Amino acid sequence: MRRLLFFVTMVATFASQARPEERSWSVGYAQADITPAPGQLQMSGFGRERYARGTLAPLLTQVVALRDREDNTGVLITADILDLDHVMVEAIRRAVGHVHGIPAENIMFVASHTHWGPAVRFRMGFSLGAPNVWYMGHLEQKILACVDAAMEELSAATIEYGWFDFRGIGCNRRLPVDGKITWGPYRQGSFDGHTPVFRIRRKADPRQLLVVGHACHPTSSGTIGKWSPDYPGAMRDYLAAEMPETKAVFVQGCGGDAKVVHEDPETGKLVFSNSPERSKAAGEKLARAVLKHLETGRMTPLGGQLACSLATGQISYGRRWSQEEIERQAFPEPKKNRQHSWQTWTARQSLALPYNSESFRYDVQLWKLGDNRLTIFAMEGEICSPWGPMLRAMAPTAEAMVIGYANGTSSYIPDKQIVLDGGYEGLTSQHAYFLPAPFTDEIESEIKQIVTRAMQAIE
Repeated sequence: MRRLLFFVTMVATFASQARPEERSWSVGYAQADITPAPGQLQMSGFGRERYARGTLAPLLTQVVALRDREDNTGVLITADILDLDHVMVEAIRRAVGHVHGIPAENIMFVASHTHWGPAVRFRMGFSLGAPNVWYMGHLEQKILACVDAAMEELSAATIEYGWFDFRGIGCNRRLPVDGKITWGPYRQGSFDGHTPVFRIRRKADPRQLLVVGHACHPTSSGTIGKWSPDYPGAMRDYLAAEMPETKAVFVQGCGGDAKVVHEDPETGKLVFSNSPERSKAAGEKLARAVLKHLETGRMTPLGGQLACSLATGQISYGRRWSQEEIERQAFPEPKKNRQHSWQTWTARQSLALPYNSESFRYDVQLWKLGDNRLTIFAMEGEICSPWGPMLRAMAPTAEAMVIGYANGTSSYIPDKQIVLDGGYEGLTSQHAYFLPAPFTDEIESEIKQIVTRAMQAIE
């Protein structure tokens, strides 16, 4: 029945009575397998040595090219990797600009943040995954080839947007215990359930594209030593299997402080999911929620208008870690048969490669779609859940969505309260990213100023 409804809807969409503003997009699509060979490089994420011995599911890069009625083109690039490096983003933007004449603000990168993908950042703790520059070059060429292919097969299309609140697979992980922030499922904590869905119908194959966002760490596959896109890949596969001629694309949201969870069948307690089976179940549960929304929820047609901006600003550092503090972590007291932690190796790397920046560069990218109906905020870093509702409230349009892990991931991005409370996202994670200090409680006002400049640029 679902397949029949799909074809009926496709015919209706391109019927002659469709409004002109609903037929004013051209959309291209391409994808490529970016799975490294076993043993080619380290897996990125988690503070332990990990090499893939095989592939659980292929890693993908996917490119969606959107051209509006005025020939403005936006390029969305996604990849099944932990994070992105500013240098690689800049290299690809320059190459796409040279070949296709597309400006930097019209090119958006989003990492899925899978913890079973390859290390591709220059400035990351080697204990969390050391990069292989030859693979990075291979990845760059794959992405550029996909951009070329998507641009070559632009096809007349319609775009609809909708969203629903979904809290079925994840929850906050910042568990307060005795006045301190620890690590554990915290159902009462902040969680951004805002789950956006784009439905793009085209005259070319694939006939339908579904771009789905969700805000939750892809860390649910357990201790396997295999490449995997984690739950976002399972979501994509399920939607493609259920709907003919469909490709699904995942974009990460404000999930820096969220993890995939489930109820332990023996205890009934909420626990972090930690196996390929649990990861697959989470992705499929998200996919079924998407299908339900497509069948019963509201989807708003977006007319063919695209406007883009990119603003750069600075975030202040607080008290810097002293040389003595770093050395204490780098040179702990020797203990018999004790392996050094990732914190020790990160501290030693900081001593070998000191980073003395005065403030933290932060970029904000904005896209407006559909005759000013929708604002997309593309935010750098492992942005935490409170930012979702904060940014959507700032939007000048009726609809808004927030994409995290976009264009560069050089830190967690907490809100003011997380900075004050401390814990991993607000304090200790900054060591892994080689920052000289944590952020201050001015972070909200500083980022909002950058967002405001980005909005003013496309008013």
